[in-house]
Amino acid sequence: MVQTLKLKRVLTPAQGDALHKKFLTSDNVETLVDYDCDGYDLNGKMLFRYRKNAIPMEILKQGVDAFKGSIQLTDGRGSASGSSHKRVRKDGIVSNITVGNKVLSGNVGYMDSGAMVHYCRKTAFARDYFEKFKEGIPFVKHIDNLYKELCPEHYAKQKAIAEGTNKNYVIGDTSFTTVTVNRNFATAVHKDAGDYPEGFGNLIIYREGHYEGSYFCLPEYGVGIDMQNQDVLFADVHSWHGNTPYENTSEDFMRIAFVMYYREYMYQCKSPSEELFETKMRETGFLKL
Repeated sequence: MVQTLKLKRVLTPAQGDALHKKFLTSDNVETLVDYDCDGYDLNGKMLFRYRKNAIPMEILKQGVDAFKGSIQLTDGRGSASGSSHKRVRKDGIVSNITVGNKVLSGNVGYMDSGAMVHYCRKTAFARDYFEKFKEGIPFVKHIDNLYKELCPEHYAKQKAIAEGTNKNYVIGDTSFTTVTVNRNFATAVHKDAGDYPEGFGNLIIYREGHYEGSYFCLPEYGVGIDMQNQDVLFADVHSWHGNTPYENTSEDFMRIAFVMYYREYMYQCKSPSEELFETKMRETGFLKL
């Protein structure tokens, strides 16, 4: 039985904005969800859909085993890490590159052109461990099927743009180009950026050892979701969200979080040969050196 929650705001928009890059506490959760549930605001806007035991354990483990090798220490998670500041080079000069606090996180799949790398490409993990990457595609496909089932309107828009994208940059026959993989990372309050704005976000968790807390929280509505192994959450990640702290952890605890999405500008990517041609011309002016 799926329950429905109508959630009123517990914070004003200005109070929500003031939480940006701050870490939540258990006090931010007034309603804790640990059951099949759809959440809406008082105007009927969908905030989340949460389903327990929606992912077979063997599929979840397949994804963990395939993608966990992408995780590394990085300062590239920006405000989700609790900070967003300019990188200072070893010589003391302030760079134009914006970074955050260092966290354990990785990317799987494909990336579009950005400030540091000016061409579409595989992520470093997919490039260096392509066979491992392919082993995780059934996991991504399972989440894609759940997305289609639970959020059909958002899915249809995202799948349409994925089908119009060069197939070299889409994960299998899905609506996703990229998977972010986090380990023991309690995110500060942020809104997702860089993903397809008309899609709907998702979160999948793999847990080992013991911990409490680390609820996914929409603080403006005072709601937290206690995610366990095999659960799936679809949520409005373009609203403020973050995690409550870990509590009562065992020494060996581990929480791996997966977020699957379509990067906003991947539809602009050309074929790999065209990307290579343009890169050579842009960087050297020559096709052959």
